[in-house]
Amino acid sequence: MALTLTQLKNNIAPFLEYRNRVGYTRPSTSRSDAIDLRLYTNFMQDNKLDCITGSSLIGFQQHLCQERNNAPASVNRKIFTLRAFQNYLELNGVETAEKLPFKKVLKIRAARPYRANFLSEEEIKKLFGAINRNSVLGLRDYAVCALMYLLGLRVGEVHRLDMGDIDWYENKITISGKCDVKRVLLLTNEIKTAMENYLAVRGNIFKAEGNNALFISKKGNRIAIRTIEDNFKKLLKASAIEKRFKVSPHTLRHSCATMLNEKGVKILTIQNILGHSNPNTAINYYLHTPVHIMRAALEKLPLTLFLNRLIDEGEIRLTFQQQRYRNTG
Repeated sequence: MALTLTQLKNNIAPFLEYRNRVGYTRPSTSRSDAIDLRLYTNFMQDNKLDCITGSSLIGFQQHLCQERNNAPASVNRKIFTLRAFQNYLELNGVETAEKLPFKKVLKIRAARPYRANFLSEEEIKKLFGAINRNSVLGLRDYAVCALMYLLGLRVGEVHRLDMGDIDWYENKITISGKCDVKRVLLLTNEIKTAMENYLAVRGNIFKAEGNNALFISKKGNRIAIRTIEDNFKKLLKASAIEKRFKVSPHTLRHSCATMLNEKGVKILTIQNILGHSNPNTAINYYLHTPVHIMRAALEKLPLTLFLNRLIDEGEIRLTFQQQRYRNTG
């Protein structure tokens, strides 16, 4: 007999508590798990389905893709939550838990992106130039953006930074990445200047004294991820940068990695700076030959050299046909 929806719902709260205590998940991960499970139970209720079957799970997967327009990665993450839930039920000896279909459903294959979207160095200059460094909050936002661009930090990593994470004597900063994995990065002179300018006025922010958070909001709390994102949107509008893709704080991280790759930094070094656990992530997104190098390589082909010589010697004359427009009047 298949597991019923009621049995599944009765085990959700203990599962989330288990994940928090033993799995040591962040509050944001726990919230995502709860949302994923609620989406599934709501789908079952809306469709008047009481038993967890393979067909109901396929229907849920199609619902996410077609009705909610979720990206493949988003759909796969929700299925992963259900698989973790099944593992928990099996460990607790819940009857028929091993027959749940969560581990059998196919993973959605997503097209591999050609490369991560990034801003050019000129666009980066425009972006930083739009920050008002004559205000306390402006100096704070400049330091936040400098860490995301010059060190490739995630917005969540900036949010979690504490005052004690900076070692001024060694010129190092300790980053708490995903799953609380630590990595230590060096502070360049440019980053040190941005941080020193902010810290010189940090005490003027409300409730700054005794606050362990490195970056503080105007209300005196640790700056929220949403606040960083909202401030970045305002900055993007002020800089008048327009791109075909969505520009976000994470774009600064992509821009950092792309800049390092184009300057010849080894991919393993880029991986260590960004804090990727899998080198393939850095390879797939950032390891691309710059356009000017590809053009120079193609110019060295024998046929290209031969044709260029004929053109230089006048043996081949290039003519360009002008576009003709029909008179429709």
